[in-house]
Amino acid sequence: MKTIHKIGVVLKEGCDIEGGQFAIDALQKHIVMDDVIRLDETRIKEQDPLYLDAVVDLNAKLKTSVRKAFEQGDFPLIFGGDHALAIGTISAVAQENHAILWIDAHGDCNTEVSSDSKRIHGMPLAVVQGHGHPLLTQLVDTPIEAKNILLVGIRSLDDAEEALMKEWGVRWLSMEEIRSQGIEWMHQEVMRFVNQAEHLHVSFDCDSMDPMHYPGVNTPVRGGFVSEEILPLLEAVLSLDTIRSMDIVEYNPTRDPNRDTLNLILNITQRVETQLRRK
Repeated sequence: MKTIHKIGVVLKEGCDIEGGQFAIDALQKHIVMDDVIRLDETRIKEQDPLYLDAVVDLNAKLKTSVRKAFEQGDFPLIFGGDHALAIGTISAVAQENHAILWIDAHGDCNTEVSSDSKRIHGMPLAVVQGHGHPLLTQLVDTPIEAKNILLVGIRSLDDAEEALMKEWGVRWLSMEEIRSQGIEWMHQEVMRFVNQAEHLHVSFDCDSMDPMHYPGVNTPVRGGFVSEEILPLLEAVLSLDTIRSMDIVEYNPTRDPNRDTLNLILNITQRVETQLRRK
């Protein structure tokens, strides 16, 4: 049986949206964290990209925590506010031919040059490929190849970001395409991708879900998934022996009045535990 090492990351500075910093406090009422990583507030200052030094420092600490858990044979499961934390998570576990399944409304493939907002939570998937600000890319020991990345649920891309993704050769399944081809088609495409992976990281952004049903996110985009569409896919992926780590991000409890998004996260966490218990 695989031991799950749960790490909470207190972070909103990657997106600079109020509320994400309370994600771990809300989750800890239901989930016991083995480690909690916090941002060094003395490093917060106006920078381009936003709060660069503070976010780099946090990701360096997170990388150390995740790598320690990974090297002792545990399954790192990381929870947090904004998606900037994926830099530390993925950098800690990445090996040659490591694959990433990125479930998200956004591409997160901006660089400090292409980004209008300068928010680092829109950059992590670029950084782990080795693109972006040198203080961010210096965290990456083994860059992920574009051919080993699949994004699912995409419905909000900046023009410059989309151009970069096409240039790099990153593949994505847009929600428009998924609605046209069907959920079963999406499932088949994802399973074809993950079944070829030697090592797999899953990054689940809560804003991949439809905000009409799951509003507790930092940057909602209408027209996302409902639970019946995404939970069976996650279960199938989690059953694979090649999955090595996962993060669940962008939870904002201040926007989750009925706790629907919280309950989704708890549901996913329970499925992670059930699947890994079988291994």
